[in-house]
Amino acid sequence: MRGPASAAVAVVAMSVLMFGGSAKADSCSYDDRGTLVCQAHGDERETTAPTTRTGRNGEAPPRIYVHTATDPTVGDCYFVSATPGGLDITDPLDEPLIVNVVTALLPCPGIAPVVTPEEIQTRAWEIFRSFALALPEPVMQPPAAGITGLPTYLSAAEPDPITYRELLPDGRTLAVRATVGAIQVDWGDGFAATHLPGQALPYPEGLVTHTYAVKTCPPEYRETHPSGGHCHPTLEAYPITATFVWTGDYAVGGPWVELGTLPSTVTVAYDVDEVQGVLQS
Repeated sequence: MRGPASAAVAVVAMSVLMFGGSAKADSCSYDDRGTLVCQAHGDERETTAPTTRTGRNGEAPPRIYVHTATDPTVGDCYFVSATPGGLDITDPLDEPLIVNVVTALLPCPGIAPVVTPEEIQTRAWEIFRSFALALPEPVMQPPAAGITGLPTYLSAAEPDPITYRELLPDGRTLAVRATVGAIQVDWGDGFAATHLPGQALPYPEGLVTHTYAVKTCPPEYRETHPSGGHCHPTLEAYPITATFVWTGDYAVGGPWVELGTLPSTVTVAYDVDEVQGVLQS
């Protein structure tokens, strides 16, 4: 009995001779049993999905392979798997050979593409991490500089959710989404807080605010000006850090399952001045 490797070589060679190496596939798809079915030119069978699939922004999806083997019952047969080593159904160069294999052979009994929950979660994380997560674009009020003793407002537009879907090797659809669950702000003076993204609105509706007690100054001002002693001892501006906390979720034909969170962070410099009253005679 031949092993899988020798069977693969023999089957591919036989298929090329029987059906011609220049055969082209109109399309390939999985049927209700998870079997890959391809249609060649002139074949009356109909299919529903194209062989070549692309993911978000044209990125290639996980590779799926057509393997050949020898079964005691049906003889030479084929099966579909995410394990490398077979013919790649996303590669147009492999398409003619895949058509030949699928049209010449029966599916291997008892072998069907299976995607485990762990594999699904791993793939969902890969997709979530590949998203171009928008950064906060904080706008400060007052815009030029803060004033000690008066609140500073930080606003940041909440980005739209990101959603992506792809076909798993077993025919199910994996959906992955990313949404902003919170905005975290470190005001640069030792105070930090977490807010809902919808609270980062401009004055007067916004709830993301902070009141500074000490102004910031250039080194020369701190060292030579009579009011230099009122300045922060080291800072020319407060480093305000704003972070969107993105939450990832995935679903496979059911409710959403939380994956975890990823941050997207920016830091801006914000000067703070003070206003002093002067008596007029």
